[in-house]
This record gives sequence, structure tokens and C-alpha cells, in this order.
Amino acid sequence: MNMTERDLQKIKLKHLKENIVEYNNNLELIKLYDDYIQKLTELFDFLLGKNDDLFYTIVFNILFEIGFFSHNNTFDDSMDNFKELSIKLGISVVNGAGVCRNISCFYEDIFKNIFNYPLSLCCFNKISDSDKDNDAKIYSNHMINLSKYQDVIYGFDLINHSLFKPIDKNKLKCLDTNFYLYHKAMGDLLINVTTGLTLKDNFLNELKLKKQLLMISSRADTITKEKYQKLILDANNFIVGHKKIFKSFLEDSTKYKDEIKEKMLLLK
Repeated sequence: MNMTERDLQKIKLKHLKENIVEYNNNLELIKLYDDYIQKLTELFDFLLGKNDDLFYTIVFNILFEIGFFSHNNTFDDSMDNFKELSIKLGISVVNGAGVCRNISCFYEDIFKNIFNYPLSLCCFNKISDSDKDNDAKIYSNHMINLSKYQDVIYGFDLINHSLFKPIDKNKLKCLDTNFYLYHKAMGDLLINVTTGLTLKDNFLNELKLKKQLLMISSRADTITKEKYQKLILDANNFIVGHKKIFKSFLEDSTKYKDEIKEKMLLLK
């Protein structure tokens, strides 16, 4: 589906009013979350070294899995106890429960000022065609992130801990299985306009860049399963080797997570 500036403007106007209301009703919660994200950005910026971005994505994924970012250090990837603020989807991670869009946006909030390429990708799993949800087919039914390894862009599914190799500008294949995801531009657009007070002026340029990155990466040599497994092992060792830093951060960030959890409970 081709999108024009006029189409984008219509979608922007539709969501703008409700976004402003939600923002104004949750100023304290949003400020707490932004402060917490800033602390996390500083942490990863401090830790970044000579390793590729994918290495730190795996480090992030391991920390996420053990509840490092969440209240009481637990995260439930289900709809149980699920609460969401549409303009700040990542807050749900701190609350301790969420789905793919929440963790993907949380990741993007942290790394958008560190990595210099688009970090999220809305996709559709064609295996789900038996599900007659037309909206899902148009907009997407899954959200993943993008990460770079040796100048090649990969898709990374944080919820399912899976790495995806681009096949072309729209299609990605799981490294371990014959599972495919298909990029849905309309999904990117929906996330874009529902999580911000204004539409990004560079959305079309970013969409074009994503397709270019996926196409270029599809022609590059892929990472091997063995190398990927080695990166996971190295990431685990990295976390153990920096346990004092991570423990100190956990102690310092508890107040943010406690207050965010308290305010999330007040959401309807």
C-alpha cells in the first residue's frame, strides 16, 4: 500500500487529539519513564565497546528475560496483569507484563540515541493466514527489532529470542527454522502515529531506509548458527563479568520502577 504525505496527515490528525489527552493525563508517569530510560541509555552507552550492536542486543535480551528492567525483576510475556499507555508502549515492560510491541518499543527507546539506524520493524506472519483478522494482515501481527552485525542488518525477535536474516526488502527468515516474517509498512505507520504527539516528518524516508537496509543485508553473507550461539555465550559471560555494575544499577533504579508500577496500577 503506497502512502502519500496527505495520507499520513489524515492519520496524524485522527490520533493527535487523543494522544495529547493521554499525554496530559499521565505527565508524572511519562517523566518517570523518560528518566528511567535515560539511566538505561547511559548504562549501555558506558558498556559499549568494540563489540557489534548485535552483541549488545543479545545482552539486552538476556537481561530482559531475567526481568532486569521490570518491577520486582519479573516479566510476563502474556496479557495477565497487562496495562498499556499507547503513547509510551515501553512502560508496560517496567510494569512487568507486555507483548511484542511493548518490548520492541522499550528497546528502541533505549538504543535510538546510540545506534544510528531504524530499530523496529512491524511484520506479518503468513502462517497466520488462517486467522481471518484482516487488520492484522494489513497492519501486522508482530513487532521485532533491527540490529547490526559486521555491517549486516538482522531482525531480532526479543520476545521469542530469535534472529532473522533478510531475504529481500520485505521478507526475513529465522536463522534456526523455516519460519518467515514479512515487513508491513502500515504497521510501522500505526505504531508511529499512536506513540507520538506528532507524526515524524521523516517517516517516509525512514521507511525507505529500512527497505534499503533489508535489501542490502539480504545479499550479504549470513551469520552462522555456531557464531550466533557463541555470541549468546559471550553475552552471558559479559553479564557475569559486569555483575557489580548491573547489581548497582538495579539498586539505583528500584525507586523508578516502584513509582512507575504504582502509577501504572492507576491506569484504567
